Amino acid sequence: MSPGSGRRRARWLVAGLAGAGAALVLGLWLLRPRPAPPAAEVPAVAAPPPPAAAAPATAPRVRGLDLEALPGPVRRMLEANPYPSTSGRLTRDHADLLQPNRRHERPRPIPDTVGHDPAQVVTWLFTADRWAYTGPGVVHAWLEVRRGGRPVEVEIAAASAVREGRGGAEGPRVPLDFRREGERFAAELPLHLFADHHGSILLELRFEYAPGKLHEDALRIFHTPADRIPAQLTGGARDFVRDESLVVAVDVDVARAGFYRFDANLYDPSGEPVAFAAWKGELAPGLQSVDLGVYGKVLRDAGIPGPYTVEQIRGYQFLDGQYPDYAYLADLPATHTTASYPLGDFTDQLFVDAQRAQLAEMMAADLAAGILAPEPPAAVGGPSGPRLPDADGEVPGLEEGSGEAPAPTAAPPRSP
Repeated sequence: MSPGSGRRRARWLVAGLAGAGAALVLGLWLLRPRPAPPAAEVPAVAAPPPPAAAAPATAPRVRGLDLEALPGPVRRMLEANPYPSTSGRLTRDHADLLQPNRRHERPRPIPDTVGHDPAQVVTWLFTADRWAYTGPGVVHAWLEVRRGGRPVEVEIAAASAVREGRGGAEGPRVPLDFRREGERFAAELPLHLFADHHGSILLELRFEYAPGKLHEDALRIFHTPADRIPAQLTGGARDFVRDESLVVAVDVDVARAGFYRFDANLYDPSGEPVAFAAWKGELAPGLQSVDLGVYGKVLRDAGIPGPYTVEQIRGYQFLDGQYPDYAYLADLPATHTTASYPLGDFTDQLFVDAQRAQLAEMMAADLAAGILAPEPPAAVGGPSGPRLPDADGEVPGLEEGSGEAPAPTAAPPRSP
C-alpha cells in the first residue's frame, strides 16, 4: 500500500456517502457519541425484504431497501443523494467542469484610484490561457488595464518568471517581454526554459498606469515537465452497459505506478452537456484501461438517450508525501462517440451501496431509540443540481473569482 493510501481511502468514505454538504452532516453523525439503548428498542431496519409478491406495489425498492418503510429523514437523505460521488448531471451552468483548466482571474480595481468618480477607477487583469501545463509548451500571458472601461496606456516597468519551491521563489528570473497586442499587453513564456522544474512557476509584473504610479501583481501556473508526466491517454476507448449503467473504458499507458484520478464529460448529439464521470484508483505500469462510469439514473434523469460524445478526458497522479504532490497528464484532444443506447438500458433506481445502506440502518435505529436526527441539507448531486466530482478536496483548482491559482501545498486546494 502506498504512503497515504489509508488517508485517501478515508476520504473515499466521506465522498461516497453524499455530496459535499450532506457528507459533512453524515460524517458528524457517524462521529457523535452513541448511547447504548436497550436492544429491544433498536429494530432491524435493513432485514432481508419479503418476496416481491408480498411487497406493496407502491413501495419502491432500492438495492434491498424499502424506501416507503424507512423513516422520513432517512428516506430524504437517500433521495437527496441519488448518484454515486463519481457521477452526476452536467449542464451549461457548470463552467468549472466544462472548462476544467480555465483560469478565474477577473478585473480588479487599483485601490489608489477608487473614489467618488467611477470614471477614474483603474482596473487591471493579469492572467494566462490556462492553469496547468505539461511538457515544453508555451504560456500565453496578458495584461489589460482600463480606466472607466477604456484601455489605458501603461509602461511595463519589470516582468519576469521564476521557479517556486516549497519555500518560495528560487533560482534565476527569466525576463518576460510584454508587447502591445490590440487593447492589451501580451507575453509568451517558452516552458522548455523550465524543463527541469516540476511545480509552480511565478510570473511577476510591475507596470506604471499613471505618471509616477506603479502597481504590481503575480500569477502562478503549474508545470509538469515532459520527464515527469506519469502516464499517457492513448485515445483508445470503448463503451458498454454494465449493471444498467454506461461505462466508457479509456486506454492509459502508465509509466509510473501510483494512485490516479481521471475525469470526463458526456455530451448529447447536439453538443449539450449531459453528465460527468470520474475514476480514482491504483494503477500499475503498462497499457491498461480505466472504466469511467456514468450511473444509469443520471442518464434517465437527463432524459437523453445515446449516442453520447465523451470529451475532455483528463487525469493526474497523486504524489503523497512529495512536493509538489500531483503530476498532470497531457490533455487528450480526441473524443469518443458511444453507441445509440435507449434510456431503458439504464437503471432509474437511487444509488445505495453497502455504506449508504449501513448508514440508513444506523440513522433509523437512532430515530427509533429517540435520538434526534438532523435533516440532510439540500441535494448537491440530485437531478436538478451538480454533484461536483472534486468535492473530496483532491483536485488542484480554485474557486470562481478567487483572483489567481494557488501554489501547490501538501494537500491540493479544494475545487469549487
